[in-house]
Amino acid sequence: MKKFIEALIVLILLITLVFIGKNKLAAFYYNQGYESYEAKLYKEAVKYFNKSISINPSVVLVHYGLGNAYLQEGLEEKAIKEYKEAIKLNSRFVWGYESLADIYTRKGLYKETIEMLSQAQTIADGNKEIADLIKYTSSIYLSALLNTSIDAFQANDKLKAYGLLNKAIEVKPDFAYTHYVLGYFYYIDQKYDQAIIALGDAIRIDNRFYLAYKLLGDIYFKEHLFYKAINEYRKVLLIDKRNSVVLSNLGLAYMNLEKYEEAESFLREALSFSPNNINFRYSLASIYKDRGKLKEAALEYKKVIDMRIDYPNVHNDLGDIYRQEVQTEEADKEYQKEITICQKRLLKDPNNPFTLNDIAYAYSRIKEYNLARKNINKSIALKPDYQEAYLTLAMIQKALGEHNKALVSLEKAKGLVKQKQVFIDNEALSVKEGLKTHFQGKENFQPVDTVYLKNGRIFQGIIQKDNKESITLEIKIGTSSGAVTLYRNDIERIIKGKRI
Repeated sequence: MKKFIEALIVLILLITLVFIGKNKLAAFYYNQGYESYEAKLYKEAVKYFNKSISINPSVVLVHYGLGNAYLQEGLEEKAIKEYKEAIKLNSRFVWGYESLADIYTRKGLYKETIEMLSQAQTIADGNKEIADLIKYTSSIYLSALLNTSIDAFQANDKLKAYGLLNKAIEVKPDFAYTHYVLGYFYYIDQKYDQAIIALGDAIRIDNRFYLAYKLLGDIYFKEHLFYKAINEYRKVLLIDKRNSVVLSNLGLAYMNLEKYEEAESFLREALSFSPNNINFRYSLASIYKDRGKLKEAALEYKKVIDMRIDYPNVHNDLGDIYRQEVQTEEADKEYQKEITICQKRLLKDPNNPFTLNDIAYAYSRIKEYNLARKNINKSIALKPDYQEAYLTLAMIQKALGEHNKALVSLEKAKGLVKQKQVFIDNEALSVKEGLKTHFQGKENFQPVDTVYLKNGRIFQGIIQKDNKESITLEIKIGTSSGAVTLYRNDIERIIKGKRI
């Protein structure tokens, strides 16, 4: 019995020595693998790590090192297997989770990564490092969703864009920027009610997110709700008081409300922060013009021209100032410049309603009414909600003595804006006064000129204007009088001073 016990003790000692020797050998191979990896000898590293594992497969760092070596060799699936083995041996091994998360996110498997890490956090009993890794991965996923959504929107794949954005909100519902982007998409698509809701969500998450306030202001501005726009823009200034774009927008909102003193103040401030902004300078010049500060307006318009000679409508504006100052020759030169610039633009873009309006305005100022009417009618046909075009049309009609038509055009312009605009009402009063004066004393109106058209129709009245392209005939309809324009191509003959 004594000999048996002694033999057993010897056997245990031998087994212990062998075990210790194996661990030392496994550690030796691990160290060799680590040194090879650091020397970027990845094939050698794989060989040594595998030898270490063959001796002792239960060491976490060896599997992790082998996974790294496989990854450097481009053997991604083998690397994933080793990282998973490391995690199986130690459920709190954060490096393994980080490596797996890195591979999965590079593959675009963000949702799967977050699910894996969430499970790991449960297993690891709420490990903070894993929780931080979930936050980091979620932020990468969110960024990818946002960028892909924006790319899709720009490519006009709206369905995909909105879908990705809503998924981004699911990933991180308390991220204000995502709600802002959604609001911006709705804004571009002119879905203003939905945009307002999305922007409201962004502000509830972060009440200092000034981009959301600015975009709300822009929406209300487009809707001609200028007081609401002003309210939102002022909130931006509480956060960013030097925001020159918002200062300019405030100026334009007040200008639309015909509060020119406030408008001038904000635009001067905007220009002080951005003196090279040509749009701010043009807007300030226009306010000076509306306020009757003609010298200041002319000076600013000239600065705009120095910065960009073909700035839209600036020559019309300067021409109007010269006209008010009874500098007729200088005014006509500016209108001709505007016509030349517009003609060049129309060669490139013949259907631009804004350019068509500008050229129509210039033609009307030099009394080329047929060309003015042709261009303004095309502008309105292309953009029926363009208020400025109806104002130009009313101006043309008033000049031609078509007072009733001018009033209709002014009413149309007035109806396109929710906010009351006094200048339109004043212009309507002016047209009505002109109408009253025009027909005063004509109760016994007697037509003396007769125009025969090629289609068989006959008009009788008094020829008021006569040129190569057309004539303007004052006629009586019922108990009132008006004017019609008849084009030479449609006229067969004219008999003047004789009734039939």
